[in-house]
Amino acid sequence: MFPRPDLSFTLPSIHDNTRLDCRVYHPPYHSEPMGTSQRHAAVVAHPYAPLGGSYDDPIVCLLAKTLLDVGFVVATFNFRGASSSDGHTSWTSKPERADYMSVAGFLIYYIHYLRPPQRPSVATSGIPTAPTFLFAGYSYGAMVTMQLPPLTAFLGHFASPVTHTAFADIRLRAQHLAEQQTVVLDTPSSPRKSLGMRVGGDEDTSPRKAHDKLRMHSPDREERIRKGVKDLLSRSKLIHRKQDHHHAVESGGSGHEGHEMHREPCLEKLDNLTRFCSAYLLVSPPVGIVTHLATMSFSNPLSNWSRRIRGGGTGTMKDQRGDQQGDMEQEDEAETKLMLHPTLVIYGDQDGFLTPRKMRDWTVQLSSTDGSQFRYVVIPGAGHFWAEDNVGYKLKEAVSSFAAKLIRPRDLQKTQS
Repeated sequence: MFPRPDLSFTLPSIHDNTRLDCRVYHPPYHSEPMGTSQRHAAVVAHPYAPLGGSYDDPIVCLLAKTLLDVGFVVATFNFRGASSSDGHTSWTSKPERADYMSVAGFLIYYIHYLRPPQRPSVATSGIPTAPTFLFAGYSYGAMVTMQLPPLTAFLGHFASPVTHTAFADIRLRAQHLAEQQTVVLDTPSSPRKSLGMRVGGDEDTSPRKAHDKLRMHSPDREERIRKGVKDLLSRSKLIHRKQDHHHAVESGGSGHEGHEMHREPCLEKLDNLTRFCSAYLLVSPPVGIVTHLATMSFSNPLSNWSRRIRGGGTGTMKDQRGDQQGDMEQEDEAETKLMLHPTLVIYGDQDGFLTPRKMRDWTVQLSSTDGSQFRYVVIPGAGHFWAEDNVGYKLKEAVSSFAAKLIRPRDLQKTQS
């Protein structure tokens, strides 16, 4: 049985402040006083919203429950236009990528503030190991997950954001909710409670759908939460940094773009922010059907593979207003990350939404490249919706095995040697 969320709240998207509905689940052992074990985290993205996809999708729930059982703190969310989230589904999926990055940024800071940073565990080799952050998605959610830039590329935008931006808002909400949840986790004498709260803006406190009953709609509670976030900002140590502002400049009757430098208050960078190792889980990614994946070229990410390995990194986030070449490089970088980090793709051999030849070529190419950490599992008899007999169990087993190895790096290394 899928548990109630520990947190139910909203976040602004870093794309345009669109309000997104989010949930956070803690694994069962988090109901007891915490020891020194690390917190591993995962975000699970849902199928295409116009076809009914949301965080209540049965496969999303199966994935989240499986990861919870292994020991991950799990976040699910509704993309813009899905269920009770605001906005509309885009044609390009770029806003949805920003939606996903908003939730990922929140979860990283939430876990950081949930407890003082712990010393990294040490594997038997004596090398410190960082906790895992698993980017996961099913169907359209898997496609968006594939297109995300590497974690290090977008997390930097949360480091010291201007206070009136979505980046800062997300950080403050993460800190506030972590402090609230810590009180619950630190009270072993009382039953574990769910903080089904909404956070932010001028929220609509009227019931919308059945799953919204999990939230606490008291106006007093909403006001306390908003005041809590505002109080955090008032107590935060701010730094003032010059920011470049674009504006229209009048000259000879015609306008042109100009720049002005203003000093803006910014949140202070956390030097001890918890560092995560990235991993990826893609269930039934619609390769060969939608967006640029329909004409995916394997030559670009593979030809860059040796250069990226020698460079020892994945670069920085490109400006979204860049030219087409910049967009192509960004896509190459996003795909290459699947080989740089532990990745598992799971799909059924009866999936009518996939192009079998492209899927086979893609998985074989990426998994067979020297040094690649990309792996795949094909489930016989499984379709796109995983409704056939026994395939759900096989999906769960594959996810559980992969996730367990992620939190035991020594075992993962053995399977790849």
